[in-house]
Amino acid sequence: MPICDRKRLWRACAFLTVALALASSVSATTYLPVTFRELVNQAEVIFVGDVVDVRPYRLRTRTGTLVKTRVTFRVDDAVYGTSSLVEVFDFLGGEAEGYGLAVEGMPKFAVGDREVVFAHRKASINPIVGFTQGLLRVRRDSGGVDRVFTLEGISLLRPESIGSPTSGLRMAPESSMTLSDFRSRIVMALAEARKR
Repeated sequence: MPICDRKRLWRACAFLTVALALASSVSATTYLPVTFRELVNQAEVIFVGDVVDVRPYRLRTRTGTLVKTRVTFRVDDAVYGTSSLVEVFDFLGGEAEGYGLAVEGMPKFAVGDREVVFAHRKASINPIVGFTQGLLRVRRDSGGVDRVFTLEGISLLRPESIGSPTSGLRMAPESSMTLSDFRSRIVMALAEARKR
């Protein structure tokens, strides 16, 4: 085989290897599990709130155009780090003005969602502690009691199950921890963290 053909073959193989490596590395977002204690310790703001606005927008940078989504929460219960009636966070991704950017694993929001939020204040691609682990859904059961679930809809039986592998079983909504009990555990964990 001529030297010229060998170089082309080598370049093609190298290009294919790099392309496959890049394709596999961007297909999923990975993050380390975060325990309940870590959620509480790392969060700069903790609250229970309702999503009142979800607004994607374009952001021009020196290197191109990004799309971000601004999510506005009405704060119903300010647990830690805020006294505001409204909290606003920007997340990388969304669709705006004909541009789209998808980030695998990024939480999706809809007006009316009720959430327990553990968040950072500093700008990042996602301000939620633990990427999605610091965002828990609140649903009202048939008896009118607010209960806490993961984003995947799995019942939160106790705070210690946050960050641990789950079996994926969907328990009856009534088995999930109540919002008032979960809030009490957050307050206890905050008090414990201050002692250290």
